[in-house]
Amino acid sequence: MKQNQRYQLVCCQCGAVETEEPAYKCRVCGNILDVVYDFAPGDYTVDQSKPGIFQFASVLPVSDLREEESLGEGNTPLVSSVRVGPSHGLQNVYFKLDNLNPSGSFKDRAMAVAMNCAHRFGVKKMIVASSGNASAAAAAYAARNGMELVAVVPESTPINKVGQAMLHGSKVVKVPGVYSRSYAMCREMAEKYQWFDITTTFINPYAREGYKTIGYEIFEQLGRSCPDVVVVPTGAGPILAAIYQAFCELRQMELVSRVPKMVCVQAENCGPIAMAYLEEAEWVRPCEASLPTLASGINDSLIGYTDDGDYTLRCIRESGGTAVTLDEEEICQSVEAMAAEGICAEPAGAVTAAALDHLVDTGFLHPQDVVVCVVTGHGLKNLLPIERDVPVVHSAEEFAQAMGEDVR
Repeated sequence: MKQNQRYQLVCCQCGAVETEEPAYKCRVCGNILDVVYDFAPGDYTVDQSKPGIFQFASVLPVSDLREEESLGEGNTPLVSSVRVGPSHGLQNVYFKLDNLNPSGSFKDRAMAVAMNCAHRFGVKKMIVASSGNASAAAAAYAARNGMELVAVVPESTPINKVGQAMLHGSKVVKVPGVYSRSYAMCREMAEKYQWFDITTTFINPYAREGYKTIGYEIFEQLGRSCPDVVVVPTGAGPILAAIYQAFCELRQMELVSRVPKMVCVQAENCGPIAMAYLEEAEWVRPCEASLPTLASGINDSLIGYTDDGDYTLRCIRESGGTAVTLDEEEICQSVEAMAAEGICAEPAGAVTAAALDHLVDTGFLHPQDVVVCVVTGHGLKNLLPIERDVPVVHSAEEFAQAMGEDVR
């Protein structure tokens, strides 16, 4: 299929333009493809009559929108922090609650765009490699659109996420080891059978565009202004790169004069991008000896596709941002800190809360900074064990004792 005229697929490395679709990687040098638009002032419009993120269709690679392609994704709340921010002397911290998307994670944004493109390309069978959230989201959208989906997940994927994909009728296969092995299996099967690969790393440029809408929503929700800092849980990094891209496009259209500093948050047990930044390395090295982490959704060693990490690293540096790694205790503390805000987030989605400790301690953040922390996944997908007994009471006296009330 010839490329859509609204945009070009351009290699981020060699600049080659891909003219046939669907396309995943540059056929010249094998690097990542960017979706590039010739935006000018006045091109940005928000059409609130369209469903979900398609109100931003003017900046997305979509056309001929159909009702079944949306589940009402997007337009997630941006709420001010009442505990975490103030406890650090920060006056303007906000949480972007993408855990409240229809399937419980930010992945829904990618799937809505992917479904529109799949329809345009005439495909009926799709495959996705996932640590859990992408497979759940893809399964929901595939079911709604009457498409077949195969999900390839690590053997250690939380059962709630696997069950969610199966509930929607998708086929699921598990692969032993780290996510990178699932990714490799998915790519092999996609190429062999010509299935549409909707894996939400950097392999599918169309799906990645859906994440841009987080940036556009933040812009709108802050009264059409740019935050100083956006803090993002990061696996391979397409969400961070896409939010950065949104603000670059807004600057291109002369709606903002600057872009936010992008902060990458990763687990200490598996944080190849953050480590490359902190070590001032030119390139990202795969995390060959990664350890299990509670934050399974961002546990990406990048084995076999470190160009994803290099791309994200470049976005961090270009924006003037930074990177943070958290140990397992800090990840637990992040979940608890979010819970104290009234936010139920899975460990991978909660890490931005504890990251604020590091950002304040290092002087990266200042009291007046407008900071947006993205919450990517719902806690019900991967609850931490709660090691507290729940009392069983048989009388009002026992109830009072259990509550610590004086029964005299």
